[in-house]
Order: sequence, then C-alpha cells, then structure tokens
Amino acid sequence: MKYLIDTDILIEFLNGNPQIVSRVEPLTSDGLAISVISYLEALQGMLRLDDIEGSISDFSRAVGYIAFIEVTVPVARACAKIRYDLARAKRRFRNRSLDLIIAATAIEYNLTLVTRNRDDYHDIPGLVMVNI
Repeated sequence: MKYLIDTDILIEFLNGNPQIVSRVEPLTSDGLAISVISYLEALQGMLRLDDIEGSISDFSRAVGYIAFIEVTVPVARACAKIRYDLARAKRRFRNRSLDLIIAATAIEYNLTLVTRNRDDYHDIPGLVMVNI
C-alpha cells in the first residue's frame, strides 16, 4: 500500500468525477487506503441525502476493495506531536483535528496523501502529498 486517499478525493472518486477517477485509477496498482476518519466524514455527508440507507449501502460496497486504516496509539502519538508543533509555531490546529489525524496516519504508515486540500496540510512536516 502506498497511497492514503483524503476524504475529498474519496468522495469525488466514488461519485465518478472523471478528472479524479483518471488521476486515482493509475495509483490503484500501488495500493490505496483510507483512514477510518475519511470513512466517518463521507458517512456524515450521506446523512443529508434522501435515501440514506441505500447511499450507505452503495458506499460500503464501493469502498469494499480499499484498505481501511484505524486510528491506533502510534497514530494518536504522531497526531499529538503534530498538534503540539503547530501550536508552538502559532499555526492553526484546533479546527482541523480530523485532517491532522489523517495526516498523522499517512506519516505513521509512510503513505503518500492524495488530496486536493493542500492548504489543510501544507504546514505538516514529514507529510508527503500528491495534489490532484
């Protein structure tokens, strides 16, 4: 596994956005994963849909082939360090807690984060990103 897919990319990929699909599909041979946090965020977005149960069922089938990475104690430690460093540098960290957990997951598992939200991650040392 080489790539951790951020929530924004996950949603657009599953919705069939041709630009995102064409950029993500070549990465599948190297292995894709999502954080359980991205799963949470995507499910939260489905709660506003008319057919919640059908949407969640379709979503669960669609992500069935993608590896899920749990929030583990090492990920929590990595995230705590990121938050501490950002606070010391007087950088924004409180309102992007979920993004920081995703970043810590990528760092801890030595994965490249695939995202379009570069601004949410640009100031995190050690994070490798592909911006699509």
